[in-house]
Amino acid sequence: MTMVLSTTLGRNVIDVGDARRLGTVQSLVVDARRTRITALRLHGAKSGAGLIAWADLQAVGPDAVIVDAARTTPVTVTDREEEELLGKRLLTELGEDIGTLDDLSFHPDSGLIHTLFTSHGHQLAGSRLLGAGSYAVVVRGLPPEAPKAPEVRETSPR
Repeated sequence: MTMVLSTTLGRNVIDVGDARRLGTVQSLVVDARRTRITALRLHGAKSGAGLIAWADLQAVGPDAVIVDAARTTPVTVTDREEEELLGKRLLTELGEDIGTLDDLSFHPDSGLIHTLFTSHGHQLAGSRLLGAGSYAVVVRGLPPEAPKAPEVRETSPR
């Protein structure tokens, strides 16, 4: 099962301990070198609770993200991690512009990035992701016959 970034944004984040709403998903922190989501940033969270490590999540579902707030560990975003990926230019490692990043799918348990969806309708394996920065997302070159993205990108929840 995979989930899609664009439909995860704005989901409620709920504390499993008392069913309190901690905020909503504002963005996902991605380590492009590991092709993995490492944390999520909350909108509307109280001070100090704005970032939650992916490893601290209990579940990522179609309606909410569940976390045990009492057991979360402090998170710091490193220089090699990026948050705002959607809409960024997509470049190959040779500098070829191949559109923009429209969406990405990921495995909710591991945070592993499965597929990148481009503005030109292509889908690239997450393993092609090389880096992300403030200007662009860099991928290994577009294959000669890159498949077009399917209409439905999200599978049913677990």
